[in-house]
Formats: sequence, C-alpha cells, structure tokens
Amino acid sequence: MFNFLMLMLSCTLLRAEEVHFINGNILPDFEINASPVSELLVKDGKVLKTGNKLGTNPGVQQVDLKGQWVIPALTDAHAHLLATGEETRKLNLKNRTLEETLDIITSALKTSPTPNCVTGFGWDQTLWPQKQFPNRKLLDELSGKIPIILFRVDGHAAWANTLALKKSGLWDSPVTQFKEQIPRDREGLPSGIILDAALKPLEDIIPPASKNEVQGDIRRFVKQALRLGITSIHDAGIKEKDLTILKDLIQTEDLPFRFYEMLDASDPSALKEQLKRGPLINSINGRLTARTVKLFLDGAMGSRGALFSEPYLDDSNTRGIQLISETNLEAQIRQISEAGFQVAIHAIGSQANHIALNTFEKIKTKGLHLKRPRLEHAQVLIANDIKRAGRLGVIASMQPIHCTSDSRWIIERIGSERARYAYPWRSFLNENVTLAFGSDSPIESLNPWPALFAATQRKRSHLDSDPSFFPEEKISIREALFAYTSGAAFGAFQEKMLGSLHPGKWADFIVLEKNPLLVSPIELQQVQVRATYFAGRKVFDLKSSSTN
Repeated sequence: MFNFLMLMLSCTLLRAEEVHFINGNILPDFEINASPVSELLVKDGKVLKTGNKLGTNPGVQQVDLKGQWVIPALTDAHAHLLATGEETRKLNLKNRTLEETLDIITSALKTSPTPNCVTGFGWDQTLWPQKQFPNRKLLDELSGKIPIILFRVDGHAAWANTLALKKSGLWDSPVTQFKEQIPRDREGLPSGIILDAALKPLEDIIPPASKNEVQGDIRRFVKQALRLGITSIHDAGIKEKDLTILKDLIQTEDLPFRFYEMLDASDPSALKEQLKRGPLINSINGRLTARTVKLFLDGAMGSRGALFSEPYLDDSNTRGIQLISETNLEAQIRQISEAGFQVAIHAIGSQANHIALNTFEKIKTKGLHLKRPRLEHAQVLIANDIKRAGRLGVIASMQPIHCTSDSRWIIERIGSERARYAYPWRSFLNENVTLAFGSDSPIESLNPWPALFAATQRKRSHLDSDPSFFPEEKISIREALFAYTSGAAFGAFQEKMLGSLHPGKWADFIVLEKNPLLVSPIELQQVQVRATYFAGRKVFDLKSSSTN
C-alpha cells in the first residue's frame, strides 16, 4: 500500500514535467494500419508526439523502455465500482458447491459477533448437480434469528431465509405485486428466491456501508484495476450519495484513475434532481464524468429473467421479465436525453434488445436525436436487430467473458437457433456497430486478459478439445483491444482525450513484455502488466508490487 501511495504522490508532484520515453515498441492505437514507433513524448500529462528519433530539449527527463511494448491503457466499459470493491466485505460464494455454500454461512454465523445480517455474493445453481434454485428452508435451518441474504452471481437474484423475507415485507407481498419476481413454492409461499425489481426491499434491510467503507471499496478497486492495466471505468450505476463520496475522494487523494459514471435510475425523485443539475463532464482534470443514466429493461439469463419472445426451453412457464413497459421506456428515454444525458439500457434477451431498438427508432423518427445510445450487455439479438443497431448508431457495451461463462448451459436454456446470435461481435462489427468491452465485475473477474482470449477464441480454454461457441462470431485481438480502448472511449464521448496515444490525449498507457497482437492464445490469458502510467506518470510497477 505504501508503494501505491508513493506512486500517486509522484504523479501529483511531477505531472507538469516533460518526459521522453525511448527505446520502446509503442503502439499508439489499434487501427488496422497502425505500426509501432520507438519514442513517446509527454508534457503536462498528455501526449505531445510519438515517432522515431524525436528531438527534445536539453534536460528533459528520459525513461528507457528497454524494448518493451507500450499500448494505450484499457477502459472497462461496464463494471460495478463499489460492488467490486466491497467483495472482501461479503461472503464469497463464487464457484462453490451447495454444501460448501452452506458451510460458509454456518461458519459466518458462528464467528461473526452478533451480525445484523449475513450477506454473500456469487452462488450459481448451474454449477450444482440439480441446477435448480435453492429454497429458503435450507437457510432457515441455519438461522431463524438473523436475516440471510445471498446474491446470485449475476446480481439479478437473491436467496433469502424466511426472516429476511418477513423483515423486507416480501413475505406478505400480494401475489400480484412483482408478479413472477417472487416465485412461490407448492404451498403458495415465497420460495426464497427473489428476482430483479423485487430485490430492492431486501437490499433496504442490509445495513448501509459507512463513508469509510465506501472509500475503502473505491481504493481497492483502483489498486486492482491499475495492476491489470485499466485506468478508466464506465461504472454501471451509482447512487447520488456514493457519487458525492467518490468526487471528494478523487479530490482529496488525487486518485490516478478516470471514472465515467452511470446514474442509478431506481430512485425517481433523486434522478429528477440529478437531471435538473445536468451532466458532469470531465471534471477534476478529466477524472470524473457523470453523463449517462442506466435503465433496466430485463434481467439475466442465469436466473431466467432475460426477456425473450418465446419461453425458455428448460422452463416453458416463463419467457423472462420485462421491467419497464414500452410506454414508460419511451418517456424515460426522452426525459433523460432532453436533460443532456446519454441513455444506457440493460438488455440481455433478444426481445429486450428488440424493444430497446424499437424505442430508439421511434424516438429518432419523432425528431429527438439520441446521444450515442448504449445497449448494456446486448447478449442475444435477432439478425435484423443487429442490422438496425448499426443504422441507429448504437453502442454495444459487451463483456466477452460472459460468452465463455454462459456457453456451458445457454443452448440448453434457449436453444441453438436463438443462441446463434448470442454475443454476436463479428456480426456487430460487420454492421459498423461500435463495440465497447468490459467485465461486468464483480459478476466476472475484472481481469481483461482472459476476456480478450474469450473474444478471440470463444471457448473456455486453449485446449483443442474445447469447442468454440459459434466460432463465426470470433474477432481478432486487434479488434478486441480496440473495443477496450478506442471503442470504449467513443462510447463515453471521450475519443478526443482517451483510447489512443495521439497528440493531445492523456498519456494513459501500459507496458508489456511482448506484443499483445502476436502472443499465443494461452499467453494472452496470462498477460502480466509490467507497469501502468496515468497522465504520463507510473502508478503501478510489477517489480515494486512483487515486494509488497
């Protein structure tokens, strides 16, 4: 931690100096015809020029890159800042069997000093033998005196005991309220699984994080991201009070990171006030922007909340959940856009994406110009809607690792015909749709390098015996890195300041041992960032980190 703070102090004290990076293999961008140069000149934290044999003034500080490769720093175009940072404060249930999950909860109940609520994140019933949602009775056997709330790995479902359901008011909620978002057991009682919009009452009984805890979560996220070569995030939903904490922390601690915030639309009154104030753009020296509002149109496939026009193959009783009516969606998009904000719609199932595109098209024909509308996830579409996305100038904000994670069960869930256009990266690019890649952390790992492998290989491992998931949708490593840099910058209106190492842009870059465009697939999964630079100054060094 000491080295991390010292690097941040160095970033503050030396930012105004001119720095000449020499003897490198520098890729300024990932355009098709881009070729490496050996030198980079930085002044006031921005790129002054790149090239070979650059002339500089006497006394300019030089940094010898010793033949290492330099590329633009990465942007995670869809992650959850605070949820990722707080992972260490919740029970980690990722990749656990049902028995292991129950053991972890039992241990927490025994060792935690009188907890007000036991919370955890990451369980996934598709990894369990029966692949079925668990029942509240399993948790009731562990405790009837302490609420237990465990969020599924996709964040769109929770498993709760009876006490938690009663405290939240969901136990006595009428069957008509939330409809299929509170599944019932054979006795007509809540089963213990809560979905999507019905999660809010459960979340409300969890003790809120303190200001110090939120600050700690942000610091942990930044430290982890810099280690991975990420210097910017598109944070997929933040509440007003947390945005205030974030802004203060950036200013007081000079955080070497860029935050592009999507406002949380779950509180209409708070959102109304934020829209009145208008967007916050490139504040604190380009480190904080809040100009997007995120809306949820459906849920996730793992919990069968993603919306389709036909039922799920493995559950004919549901075709998913539509969280906003078409009428309300149009009204909200108009309100958001007219206030000067970008619209980002969470849409996973093909019907949700169809409705979102219908609404974008309808609004456009009525004369309102939408500002680079985003589809967050855009996981499953029909072929005609992929073409429409291109015509409408939609940004497809996608997470490549979801493809390989979901490929274990997606055919069983929605069938091969619908799955053909799941994660359709090549089809999107063929229609000139801008891809902006991210992780969806903490639902998936923040690490971009396995995600880049997923984008180029569409399979879970490098083994020849592991088949690719619809390999015709593969993209090249150059295209995938473009989506993590220039594509993400365009999706945030930041193409003039980020995404490449062109003159006038921030000198945010990373140092690698090898050319990422030429490494083998197995090497791509295991890339280690040697150093990360923010505004021209080193904020992570692998050698220093290894001694901590």
